[in-house]
Amino acid sequence: MDFERYIKGQDTFAVRIGKRLRWPINRFLARQSLIGTQSFFEASQVPGLDVLRANWQLIQAEALALMADRDKVPPLGKISPDHRRLAATSKWKSFFFTGYGYKAMGNRALCPRTAALVDQVPNLVVAFFSVFEPGTHVHEHRGVTKAILNVHLGLIIPQGPERCEISVADERMGWAPGEYLIFDETFRHEVWNETREPRVVLFLQVLRPMRWRGRWLGKLFLWSVKRTSFVQDIRKALDAS
Repeated sequence: MDFERYIKGQDTFAVRIGKRLRWPINRFLARQSLIGTQSFFEASQVPGLDVLRANWQLIQAEALALMADRDKVPPLGKISPDHRRLAATSKWKSFFFTGYGYKAMGNRALCPRTAALVDQVPNLVVAFFSVFEPGTHVHEHRGVTKAILNVHLGLIIPQGPERCEISVADERMGWAPGEYLIFDETFRHEVWNETREPRVVLFLQVLRPMRWRGRWLGKLFLWSVKRTSFVQDIRKALDAS
C-alpha cells in the first residue's frame, strides 16, 4: 500500500511564541501536580475514566466498523499541518470526536456511542481514534504542556511478534484491549507499529489533577492554544463547531 507524504510549513508567530513559553510554564505546572511528575500513571489517578472502560467493547465495535471503510479516517498530517513533522506520511490516521470544545459532528454521527461516552469524561480536552497503519513510526518528540495527560484506551491491538509499543522517558510499554495506557507527553516519547496489522486506540487528552493555581494557568494556556493554527487548522479541516 502506498502512503502519501506531507511537508510541514513554517510555524505561525503565535505557535512560535507558545513553544518558547511552554517550558517555564511547565516547570510551574509540575510543582502544582496532585499526582506526581512521573512519566506513566495509573487509571485510578485520573477521575472519570471508569465509564469508558466499562463500555470499551461498544467503543471497539464502532472502531471495527469504521476500520472496514478506512477511507473515512483521514491522515493526521493531512488535517493538521502542525503535526506533519511527526505524521509525515498517511500511515498515522486520526478520527476526531472533539477537541478544545469543538465537535466534529459528521464523525460523531458515524460513531454515536463512542461520542456519547467520551462526552461523559470530566475535564476532557481532546478525543479521537488514533490509527497506526502497519509500519508506522513516530519519531522521538515532546508534547506541549503538563496541563494535560495523554490517555490511550486499547481497542484493536496487533499481537506481534513484531514491535508495537511506546517508549516514554526510555520506559517501554505496550497496549492491551480494554486497558488504559496513560502518560505525560512532555517527556520524550517514540511510538512504533512494526506489525502487519493496524493498531487502534481511543486517544484522549484530559486535564491533569492539579492545585487551583495550576488548574487556572493550565486552562489559560489551553485557551490560548485553542486560538492558534495548531487547533484551528484541524477545526476547519473537519468542519467542527
